[in-house]
Amino acid sequence: MKLYRHLSDYKRPESGVALAIGNFDGFHKGHQAVIAAMREKAFKFGLKSAVMIFEPQPLEFFAKAVPARLYSLRDKLKAFKEAGVDIVFCMPFKKSFCQMSDREFVLDLLVKKLGVKSITVGSLFTFGKGGVSGIEELKALAKEAGIEAGAISGVAPSGTRVSSTMIRALIQSGDFTTAKNEIGRPYSISGKVLHGNALGRTLGFPTANINLNRIVCPLVGVYAVKVKTLYGMFKGMANVGIRPTVEKGRLKNLLEVNLFNFNADLYGQEIEVFFVKKIRDEKKFDDLNSLKEQLHADRKTAMTLLENSDNNLNIVNE
Repeated sequence: MKLYRHLSDYKRPESGVALAIGNFDGFHKGHQAVIAAMREKAFKFGLKSAVMIFEPQPLEFFAKAVPARLYSLRDKLKAFKEAGVDIVFCMPFKKSFCQMSDREFVLDLLVKKLGVKSITVGSLFTFGKGGVSGIEELKALAKEAGIEAGAISGVAPSGTRVSSTMIRALIQSGDFTTAKNEIGRPYSISGKVLHGNALGRTLGFPTANINLNRIVCPLVGVYAVKVKTLYGMFKGMANVGIRPTVEKGRLKNLLEVNLFNFNADLYGQEIEVFFVKKIRDEKKFDDLNSLKEQLHADRKTAMTLLENSDNNLNIVNE
């Protein structure tokens, strides 16, 4: 899979491109249906399969209150690769881009520059300056260019429309079982393990830390988790937040994971953290001894929850 963050080094494939466009935050079953329809067109017409996403996401560019992002760019790219996508266009969403008219977007960028011959989007897709154009305008412009365009309506297993907003609400409420059903896989966050200040190790709870690089996160608190590493799957507990007891003024959330019965070095390695159940909210403790006492209680709770998940919920198979 090839990633293009700038189009200066992009060369149109002779076969042409089947393109899916969207944010794909959370990559739920509605998104998967869009990708599947796009890949079907690619196979039918002998085209390269491609996805166009935006960084930052449009809502993050325009909204004063930024919605919590479900997937990092890393997580999206991993999902696209697993789905069999050939090309990903990660477009810088800035003022000049969002001032583009609907005709410029479809005819100049997609058709002329990228070589798109088939476009697939979700049924709520809008585009062009001010987002005033929708599916009908897209189909009209595609017809003018002599290419195909279609929209896919994402419906959840429950019969309701699945959306990133819906998944976000489920995760924020701690309902990971329903979220798994609507996403099609357990919700997880992946990233490279960073060097920390080793405070967790001092307290007897060494952690693998992942910087989430986001102020707003759908997860905040302490969770029972399962962690996929190069050494296999391990149970553990994780804190997502700003570490109020030990760090002042932190704005962006940090994911700290304590793996049970594990003592190998994970620095620089990529891990994937699957969230099973929320234990409690993040809180500020009066001193480190109080924090340590609570961590012992959290570990006991997490082990019980994870044992129950093995027997009943089957969130992540080991």
